[in-house]
Amino acid sequence: MPCQGTRARQDRPDRAYVFSVATDPDLRRRGYSRACMEALLDWFRERGVRKVDLRASADGEPLYTSLGFVRTPDPAMRLTL
Repeated sequence: MPCQGTRARQDRPDRAYVFSVATDPDLRRRGYSRACMEALLDWFRERGVRKVDLRASADGEPLYTSLGFVRTPDPAMRLTL
């Protein structure tokens, strides 16, 4: 799978944290990270997760913003489902 190393953690039933989303440089800009994140967010929704946190690189931030994540003060991004 081109979307390598995607990891997520669910510490509480209603919250999750996404970390280590990486796509091979030769396969970027093809929608693989978006597809991985959309599938992961659907999986979270099915399990009642209401808040998803992540830290985004400057390159990744536009993707997460387009998925509905917003900057938080700490400087995480969060999506309320």
